[in-house]
Amino acid sequence: MINSRYLMLAALGLMVVLSLGVGFIIWPNYRQAATIRRQTADLRDKVADLSGQTQALHRLAEDVSRARTRVEQELKPIPETQDMAGLIQKLSQDVDHVRVRDQTFTVGSAGEAIIGGKSSMQAMPLTVDIEATFDSVFALIQNAESIDRLVRISSVRVLCKRDDKQQSDPPIVKASVGLEAIFDPPAPAGGQEGR
Repeated sequence: MINSRYLMLAALGLMVVLSLGVGFIIWPNYRQAATIRRQTADLRDKVADLSGQTQALHRLAEDVSRARTRVEQELKPIPETQDMAGLIQKLSQDVDHVRVRDQTFTVGSAGEAIIGGKSSMQAMPLTVDIEATFDSVFALIQNAESIDRLVRISSVRVLCKRDDKQQSDPPIVKASVGLEAIFDPPAPAGGQEGR
């Protein structure tokens, strides 16, 4: 009986030791492992999110690159000065009295490029009165469109009077081409716009 009592106490002691071992060693480690598993899952989610953001960043960088390429290839720069002398020089055609009989350039005064807008861009009007063949007038318009700066064609008026006195071939027309040289002057010192 004593033997069985010792066995019973030994079994009970072993149960207490195991319970204490579970309570003090295994259970805290299990809780810590669960916490680490949650943190690991959070970190995986963050890495996946960062991966998605990295891909989005690469897409945005490609979009910016395409936009810059488009700006460089398709859009024209807007200079800070009107440079009307340079513009007239680029538009001027040789007066040979056959294809171009006469041409006159008239510069107006600068005004807002965008009426009612809040832009600082200005437009300097330029009127080209030309007496020439239609091909020469068309070449003038093409020159204005192909200039390496922003120039708007605001109006084109062409008059062809062919009568018995005018026997030239091709016929000479009188044209008036209205242009606007767009420029963006720098803001005055002090950060205030002067208007």
